[in-house]
Amino acid sequence: MQIQKHLLQMPVTLALIAINCIVFFVMVFSGLNIWSGNPDTLLHAGGNYWPYTIDLHQYWRLLTSMFLHGGLWHLFTNMLGLFMAGLFLEPVIRGPRMCLVYFCTGIMSDFASIWFHKDTLSVGASGGIFGIYGAFLALLTTTVYRPTIRKPLLAFIALFVGLNIILAFFSGGIDNIAHLTGFCIGILLGYILYFTLSNTAGNQLPDETK
Repeated sequence: MQIQKHLLQMPVTLALIAINCIVFFVMVFSGLNIWSGNPDTLLHAGGNYWPYTIDLHQYWRLLTSMFLHGGLWHLFTNMLGLFMAGLFLEPVIRGPRMCLVYFCTGIMSDFASIWFHKDTLSVGASGGIFGIYGAFLALLTTTVYRPTIRKPLLAFIALFVGLNIILAFFSGGIDNIAHLTGFCIGILLGYILYFTLSNTAGNQLPDETK
């Protein structure tokens, strides 16, 4: 029952995960390499690439690229990160605000990505996911969340950010610009959203987190 309560309080998170997974497996059945992706296939499907997105005015790629992933591991890590953040953030800020953070930070981080890497194809939901973590961090420094759960949740965010910093040093193909942009804009949005929330909004979390 408690698991069901969690899931019922995060419909937007689950919908985003479902859409990302459906798009990925449709792409795989259409010829995408399940492990490493195919740049040409991803570009044709709506990948974010400066000569197309900006020079050819195909701005919709800033949105569509958020639902494309360059392999199963890329999809899995992004969706796991989204699920974990949505578990504790969406019940508090609710679905419409969750959408606002995800899409605003995702689109803006996608633009930053191709601005700094004009010759690189960009895909993935990580900009929006880092935006969600930024908003989550901002709200954890306010009175929205109960003091008893702030420290473990802050530790969770620190672990998430720390692991991504380590991966950035030892792995190639990680879009640090998109991550940083999404995270910083997410923090800003989190503080703005704070003024739209009641001080008891954190009480919407399931009982076992109290």
